[in-house]
Amino acid sequence: MKKLFIPLLLLLLAIPLLAQYNERDILSQQAYQHLGQRQFAEAEKLFLEVLEKFPDDTNSVLQLFNIYFQTAQTDKADDLLRQHRRILPVNQASEQEILLRVMQGRPDEAWQLGQAYLQRSGYAENTYRLLASYFERRGFYDRVLQLYEEARSKRGNPDLFRLEMANAALNYRRFDLALHEYLTFLEKNPGNLFFVNNQCKTILTEDPGSIEAIRIFAQNSPNPIIRELYANALVSQKQDAEALEVFKTLPQDRLLNFADQQYKAFNDEVALASFAWLQQITDDVVDRNDYRLRQAYIHFRNGRHVETDSLLQEVVADSLMLDRKNYQRKGINLSARRLLADNLLALQLETTEAAHWYGEARRFCTTAYDLQNIDLALVRLMMIDEDYDSALSKLAGISESKHLETRDYLLFSVELLRGNIDEADSLMNDYVIHYPGGIYVNDAIYQMMFSLGLQGEALQNFHKAIRQMMLSDPAAVETLVEVFEDSQDEEILSLAIEWAILLAKNDRALQLLEREWEDSLSAEYASYLKLTLSEGDGAQRLARDFLKENPNSIFSPKFRQDLGRSSYGRPEY
Repeated sequence: MKKLFIPLLLLLLAIPLLAQYNERDILSQQAYQHLGQRQFAEAEKLFLEVLEKFPDDTNSVLQLFNIYFQTAQTDKADDLLRQHRRILPVNQASEQEILLRVMQGRPDEAWQLGQAYLQRSGYAENTYRLLASYFERRGFYDRVLQLYEEARSKRGNPDLFRLEMANAALNYRRFDLALHEYLTFLEKNPGNLFFVNNQCKTILTEDPGSIEAIRIFAQNSPNPIIRELYANALVSQKQDAEALEVFKTLPQDRLLNFADQQYKAFNDEVALASFAWLQQITDDVVDRNDYRLRQAYIHFRNGRHVETDSLLQEVVADSLMLDRKNYQRKGINLSARRLLADNLLALQLETTEAAHWYGEARRFCTTAYDLQNIDLALVRLMMIDEDYDSALSKLAGISESKHLETRDYLLFSVELLRGNIDEADSLMNDYVIHYPGGIYVNDAIYQMMFSLGLQGEALQNFHKAIRQMMLSDPAAVETLVEVFEDSQDEEILSLAIEWAILLAKNDRALQLLEREWEDSLSAEYASYLKLTLSEGDGAQRLARDFLKENPNSIFSPKFRQDLGRSSYGRPEY
């Protein structure tokens, strides 16, 4: 019995103590739940209740400080510090007092308290970082910069707080200092190029003249990462030609990436110069011909067919490309001959030579997909030559799943061009049902709509224009204009303008756009096409005028987007 008495006595004494701790935990947990839901008044009430029952609970004091600072109740924070400072550790009390003075908008007092605290802490690096974060909360960036500079002096480390100081200078709009700190930081931390790039773009958006400071820094730095950043900064300021000269001094992979970006952005002249430079400096025969091919693509999409042919003839004449090790590399042999055939159609406006080079391209096909892709191109030649039976026979052999949509569209096109309007209408409906979001849906619908609305010579001329467009023959535009003059259907004229742009005949497109449009939707679309052919201030002015007059137009979102030149590229047949 005596052995049980002592444990029971201890248990009875511990129960009230455990109950106290359980109550504190429960109240604190409830308070944290309110904090998580940003219910500050409820959380404050519970933490005060904890503090009333447990006056030495430092956690509740710190949480109340946090609430008061978040809700700008600095008077309450002042009272809290005065009443409960004695229970806080000395350092925590000092930190809360410094932060309180900052939040009260009394930076000079906070600074004096901070200096005393730094002295006691031995000017520790973390203490500087903590105090700087306090001053940042109220935007006292001058004090933040002063702290970082003092830390460098006291710690004897001029590289201390590079990134923190750069960010503070940026927030303080000290762009010169921010740039110096960011660039110096990047020199020793090249892995942060992406981040520093973005920060520099932010600065240049606010102050485009800062590009000069970056240029000077890059000139004086031996580090190539700084030159790369300078080149990227030039690109952000649309100084692409200048950027190219800088990229020429960097490793080839950087220049190639830049060239690809310019190509995708339709900044063709800079992309062309970039690939031409890469062609000159590379020692690899495949890469050299790859860069020739890329230049050819640029010339081709700009309607410069002679230049395209010249480059492609160099590629196909290079005997080293026929070596076994180079035969299939990067698909250059196939792509060059395929593009050569496409280009010869536009250059010679007839199909014989093109058919020969499509046949040459077949030699380099390694998959059924590639072979049938060439077959689809040959179908186009047969349609141009009005050999519709051969076209249908060739289409019957297309079975690759990725080509089925194109096959079905061309089946419709064959029947349309041979004048079987009812059959074409049925095939068009089948195509739209099977491929409602297909890449040729709009073309199929409009071609069918125009064909149903035209008769006699006008219908024949419309089909002739389609065949001419397959040749990339500028005469297609004029044939469509004749159809418009006969039908007075402004949608046909809009199509003629689209074709002129596709054929890089922008002057003719602008000429056709200059008319008083009768149909309101056609007029709005004409305004959009004008925008795509405009640049700089002219484009901005067109966009503003259009949005002012047509705020609810279906084309308004396009005007609100980036006013760069639109892509008119279409999928290959």
